[in-house]
Amino acid sequence: MRDDWGQRGREVLRVAAGEAPRGAGVYFFLGEGDELLYVGKAGDLRQRLRQHAGVRVPVSRLHQRYDLVRRVAWETAVDEEAAAWREADLIFALRPPYNADPGLRATDPLGKDAPVPYVVVSEEADGRVRFHLTPDPGRHGRAYGCFPHLGKGVASRLGVACSDGYPALLRLLWAAGGEGERVPGAITRPAPASFVVVVADEVREKVHRFLSGARARLVDELFDAASERPAFMRPALRRDREAALGFFAAGPALVRARRLRHGVRARALDAGTYRRLVAAEVETLIGPVGAARSGAAPHVEG
Repeated sequence: MRDDWGQRGREVLRVAAGEAPRGAGVYFFLGEGDELLYVGKAGDLRQRLRQHAGVRVPVSRLHQRYDLVRRVAWETAVDEEAAAWREADLIFALRPPYNADPGLRATDPLGKDAPVPYVVVSEEADGRVRFHLTPDPGRHGRAYGCFPHLGKGVASRLGVACSDGYPALLRLLWAAGGEGERVPGAITRPAPASFVVVVADEVREKVHRFLSGARARLVDELFDAASERPAFMRPALRRDREAALGFFAAGPALVRARRLRHGVRARALDAGTYRRLVAAEVETLIGPVGAARSGAAPHVEG
């Protein structure tokens, strides 16, 4: 390997590192025609870009293609956790070629979009409600989502928050409903495809407000309603309370905030719309794919 591999691109990285802020955020590597190459996140943008610029032995596919980098842009975040969540959304929406698959369903090896799940809630007999995790928002019931980071095997922090928090919500509903003494096996695993539980009439509209991202108070009310459960269950219920709030923030509230930001009235977004809305949020930074830009690397405050 020659010592000058990727020298031009690493010089771009060195310059960017000198201009980047000492704070959390996401960053974008762009090529000759401003095509997006890579999205990363950092707790300290300046330090992370210095690390990229200082790589001497390429050990990844990205390192081997530093020669393609012609511009670096960034977007700040309030902390590293927020940057990690933002990175996951950007990778799903923009599908940069040099990012490893983060465990999301961005594309399959043939480049076809894989299904993205919705939560569909349907009424059943005897006061029961069925929760479906399905790629079909037209299925009978009320659909919420899409939730591109909800599913089995996800690796991003945003995905873990969704996929651990969704069954936690179902466990709280089960515990509050007072049925059985043992947690059903279906909701002891991430992202159960279907689950039926008794939901009181006065709770149902609160469930819909939760899943639409409007209000998270349901979680505390379910936790309080489950207080009659045996003492040995309470530590797990407290953990479920925190996880369910995490799902609300990483799933329903995130979708709602995106809809409101872009003036979209539909309760459920299809995956293509979700991607377009995320892409629109960074267009002033990186432009549409292939758009040539000039001048200094722009940045915005998050």
